[in-house]
Amino acid sequence: MKNYYSLILALSATYGATCCGANCCQSCCCQSNDCKSNCCQPQKKYSQNKNPLIIQPTKVVSPELKKLTDTEIKDLVKQSYSVVAESSCACSGGCCSSGGCCGGGADLSQYIGYTAEELATIPDANLGLGCGHPIKLGEIKEGDTILDLGSGAGIDCFLAARKVGATGSVIGVDMTDAMLKKARENAQKYGFKNVEFRKGDIEQLPIANSSIDIIISNCVINLAPDKTKVFNEAYRVLKSGGKMYVSDVVLLKELSKEQRNDANLICECIGGALLESDYIDKLNQAGFTVQIVDEDKEICEKWFNHTELPIASLKFIAFKK
Repeated sequence: MKNYYSLILALSATYGATCCGANCCQSCCCQSNDCKSNCCQPQKKYSQNKNPLIIQPTKVVSPELKKLTDTEIKDLVKQSYSVVAESSCACSGGCCSSGGCCGGGADLSQYIGYTAEELATIPDANLGLGCGHPIKLGEIKEGDTILDLGSGAGIDCFLAARKVGATGSVIGVDMTDAMLKKARENAQKYGFKNVEFRKGDIEQLPIANSSIDIIISNCVINLAPDKTKVFNEAYRVLKSGGKMYVSDVVLLKELSKEQRNDANLICECIGGALLESDYIDKLNQAGFTVQIVDEDKEICEKWFNHTELPIASLKFIAFKK
């Protein structure tokens, strides 16, 4: 599909780093035009948006874009999140000016529940990609086995690892090689011995049956083309009485066809989101009982500085019967 591959190239060109100097930070270029070695070409800066996946003024929208296949959607998401992993740097310093290096991620992370202390202790694990704080949704006990669906750079895995202790374990599953590389580097850097990261698709988890106490996930399930498979897989790997702690984007009303075909909205956790009622129905059909903890209808304004998109950040606990 010509438009699809053109989109991949456009994403790479927009996000791609052009840093060539030895004094520039290793993993990113200077989105703030604050390169200490003056080696970088001027970069497109993120706008007032708080979501680092959202680029302005460039927006890749193709009204003629045919409905993407599941494989094409996954390839698009992998490409988009790969460039985030490869071009991002810690918001705490490096060659980037403080306070804006990760697209405002640190500010939004505190808004959605992370403490300054949590963010300060594992800064390189925070890419500002979440819509909630799943660790705070319920109890995690010492000795538990935790699974993170879409673990990214590892922030939620590391916070969970501190709770489960040496007798517990945390498994992060992600389909993006660049994210897995970054997460594994972070685990080594911050000294986490009870965390491992596996490459896998959350629609087909590389996890044994009935082996997980708690599943966590932060703004990821919306990206999966087949949510039914995700929830069925989650149910399969959970132990009897196991739970899911999830923050995810849902729709308050249906999107237009053009919005569904908007490649940016797909990668921004909106284009593939379900209506809230459909989302809960799919959880129920998989066998879960759902307890809604919170529904943040201000997330659109926080991300985009407008309220035009009918979205909410849903925080819930799902119980395996």
